[in-house]
This record gives sequence, structure tokens and C-alpha cells, in this order.
Amino acid sequence: MAKSDETLFTVKLEKGLAARKRLPLAHVLSVLDELRQLIIEIGKDVQRRGSAAQPTGDFGLELIAGEKGIAFKGGSVQANIAVTERPGTGFKVIQSVLKTIHLLEREDFPEASLNQQMDRRVIRRLSRIADIQKRDHTEMLLSVVRPKTKAVTATFGSNAMAAVRSLQVPTFRVDETVLYGKLFELIDRTPADEEDEKGFWGELTADDGEAWRVRFRAGDEERATALFRRQVKLTGTAVYYRIARPKLICEAIEREAERDYEAAFDELYGCNKQIYNADLPTLLKQLHGEE
Repeated sequence: MAKSDETLFTVKLEKGLAARKRLPLAHVLSVLDELRQLIIEIGKDVQRRGSAAQPTGDFGLELIAGEKGIAFKGGSVQANIAVTERPGTGFKVIQSVLKTIHLLEREDFPEASLNQQMDRRVIRRLSRIADIQKRDHTEMLLSVVRPKTKAVTATFGSNAMAAVRSLQVPTFRVDETVLYGKLFELIDRTPADEEDEKGFWGELTADDGEAWRVRFRAGDEERATALFRRQVKLTGTAVYYRIARPKLICEAIEREAERDYEAAFDELYGCNKQIYNADLPTLLKQLHGEE
């Protein structure tokens, strides 16, 4: 049973299959877990800004059973979740998620209001929930309330799902793009709209710090996996999105040759010899006050 003095987060699935007073268990659990992981991700950012030494994003979320020991209600599928740890911060985190969903549900959705860094994670998680709702023809109602505060509510319905899809549509492509960076295994799952694409996925942290999703051809698996955590050069078609991280459809992969910065400097600085009038080791000594 919920207590009157605790922060309460409610997730309610209505319409479609939910009207039968039942839904596929895997779908319900997936929706709840996507919301849980979203709260953790955003929660860590909020805790970092609050100077937390070890941000976890863990707010002690606990599923509350009803009077007869049932967590879901008839007529719709509803879960009540208590925020048992750091409820004040947990409330703010859930509130920020609901505000984004509320913007997405508006018919005049203001795309410019989205924060590119934080909200792309909201969009990614909501995209997975939207895929489930599309199959079940459901609509999700969310609310969060804490003592002595007004409840914050949001509906993730057809408008919001359409907005999420539109934000994930590619904006443009660039052929023969070359990227340099370190290659990693892609931990995050493939977006729902790309599940049917052949190949496998990786992640590249480019030299400029930008993170790219990389789709390799199926036949390149052995070569690519051998280069995980190494500096590589990738060539292919770059696909850019409004919210989602950019993607490279990789056509060629090779390990990047070790860089010789001294040789590069000696080759390039010659046009400014009158300015530098020294080789790289000498300039470095001057920079560090050794000469």
C-alpha cells in the first residue's frame, strides 16, 4: 500500500489490448524497465550537477502492491511505484522526464525546446516504449506526486509517438565519410527501426569526442571485433539525425597507423620557419621553460 507521506510514480497503460484487462507480461516489464533505466540515466546527471561523489541514479524505486496483493488494476494496467531514496531528487528527475513527454504530446510540438544532450536519451528510451505501444495499441499515462506538491502528469499517446518517430528520421547523408577514433562494442541495443538491417553494430569515439553508432557488414565481423578498443580509420556513409547519435554505414575498416607527431610537425611547419626558427624538440623545451 502506498503511504501518504511518500513520493509516488504511477504508470498506467490504457486502450488497445489493455482494455481486455491483460497485456503481454514481457511488454509490461519492458516498459517499466525502460522507464527505470531512463530515470537512472537522467538521475546521474542531476546528482553530478549536485556535486555527488558517486552518482548512481538509484532512487530506491519499489513496486507497490494493491490491497489484494495485485500491482495492476483491471480496465487498464497500472503500476504504482514508490520513490524510497532521495525522494526530493527523484521527484525532480521524474518531473523532467514527464515535462519532455508533455512537450512531445503537444500538436504544436516545439522541437527547438529539446536539449540535445539530455533529451536524446529520453527519445531513445521512449522510442522503444512506442514500439511496444504500437503493437499493443496502448496509450501510456504517467504521473508523479509527493507530499504537499501538485501532481505532475503526462500522456505518451499518438502525438508523442509520432514526434519521437519524426525526431529519429535521418536529416541528411554524406557519402565517403572518413572517421578516425577508437572503436568499441556497442552496448546499447539497436534502435527498433533498424532491427531488420543486416550486419552488426559497434561504437566509435571519434577524435573530436563525438560518439558514433557504426553498422558493419556481416562479413566484417571477425576483422572489426579484433579492432575493438583500438585506434581505427573507418570509411562509409554518414547518416545524421536531429536527436539520435549519427550513424556510419561502414564500407571499409582498417587500423590507423601510429601517428608520428614530430614528423608531421617537421613536414608542415616549414612554411612558417621564420616564425618558429626551430625544430619541435627545441620548441617544446621553450614551451616548458627549459631554455
